[in-house]
Amino acid sequence: MAISSNKQEQQFKYPGIRMAMDGNSAVIMCERESSDAAGAYPITPSTDMGEYWALEKSKGHLNISNRPLIFVEPEGEHAAGAVTAGMSMTGLRATNFTSSQGIAYMHESLYAAVGKRLPYVLNVACRAITKATLNVHCGHDDYHCMDDTGFIQIFGKDNQEVADLNLIGRKIAELSLTPIAVAQDGFLTSHLIEALNIPERELIEEYLGRPDDIINTPTPAQRILFGDTRRRVPEAWDVDRPTMIGVVQNQDSYMQMVAGQRPYFFDHVADFAEQCMDEWYALTGRRYHRISQYRCEDADYLIIAQGSVLNTAEVTADYLRETRGLKIGVVNMTMFRPFPGDLLGHIVKGRKGVVVMERTDQPLAEDLPLIREIRTTITKCVENGNQRDSFPGYASYTEALDTPPLYSSSFGLGSRDLQPEGIIAAIENMLPDGKRKKFFYLGIEFTRETAFTPQQEIQQQKIVEAYPGIRDLALKGS
Repeated sequence: MAISSNKQEQQFKYPGIRMAMDGNSAVIMCERESSDAAGAYPITPSTDMGEYWALEKSKGHLNISNRPLIFVEPEGEHAAGAVTAGMSMTGLRATNFTSSQGIAYMHESLYAAVGKRLPYVLNVACRAITKATLNVHCGHDDYHCMDDTGFIQIFGKDNQEVADLNLIGRKIAELSLTPIAVAQDGFLTSHLIEALNIPERELIEEYLGRPDDIINTPTPAQRILFGDTRRRVPEAWDVDRPTMIGVVQNQDSYMQMVAGQRPYFFDHVADFAEQCMDEWYALTGRRYHRISQYRCEDADYLIIAQGSVLNTAEVTADYLRETRGLKIGVVNMTMFRPFPGDLLGHIVKGRKGVVVMERTDQPLAEDLPLIREIRTTITKCVENGNQRDSFPGYASYTEALDTPPLYSSSFGLGSRDLQPEGIIAAIENMLPDGKRKKFFYLGIEFTRETAFTPQQEIQQQKIVEAYPGIRDLALKGS
């Protein structure tokens, strides 16, 4: 997200406070003003967020509601999720900070938080989940292990986006009454110091309001529950008006409850996201969309990704346009849940090639998580072309002409370095004279071009004989 120039900043009420800090600190600069309570257990690389938040409490910092901060460090991440949910049920504006196994340990509570309509923010510094060996560095395994919980999921590519999306995400959550995960790349964003415009306290107060504000109830389903007005953060635990939540439901009623969440709550989320992003732009001049695009208007080939790799991808796209005349565009999947297929189908339509770069690997799945959703989106667009308006709002494809070739890439697992050479390899693979590999890894080699020792050469020969395609499973750029 580009920072507004001075001339542009004068047109907006809250241009931000220019500072330099890491992604974890950027989150806390927002959370210390907006949230009442945090439940967090230290886990790398999100530990700093919880510690910084607790430090603000120890200094007596008051939030925009002029309340002292409440911090709880329970015994383990499984308890941290439950504590955060409990805080939210009492009407507190709650938050949590976690990574990797932390999300795995609290996984059970995530489903319950969604069903109980608890609008808290889960700030995630994404880290690889242990796969045979421990790694504390960046991977999107934890982000995608949440995909079926019902959490809203958004991802910031740099410190500016992480700070802004924390606040935009909170407002989406509180309007939709659905919890949200706001993610950033562990270490690559969480610990990287960058210049950004920190949201002002006055902006946060005007944009979010207080958790005990009485607002107009925004949807018909919510009006049935709360009436024409409701508390911005509802109190599920209120001794004056007790309610029963989380009871056992058997086969006579459980399915109705689960199915009802889709039309009555989840189907409103995308509209709330657009509304909240538009309101943020009007106040700050910083524009966000569910999907952001870079030089996509005339692009023949697209790179689709999430997180910090997008900055490298954009620069590489510029380089390839200038030096080789290749029209490359970059798509930032800011929002993953709900998946913005209504937008994406129009963006990828008719391209000569689309490569989806993902910082995870799911080898027994048909595809990696992001490209799975993209294939489903394209299928809907093709159905629209065959049977008009099967999926309103989605693009309509003439299958042979409009369906782009898709390519899938896994990269950067455990913060494995990815140089621009790797992104060039992903582009060259799609070109008419490219290898057209449908799935490949970037940034690694399965065998060395030149063996270090005769013994290693013998070993590599045995590997290639047993697995003839192993060399082409990882691509390198020219």
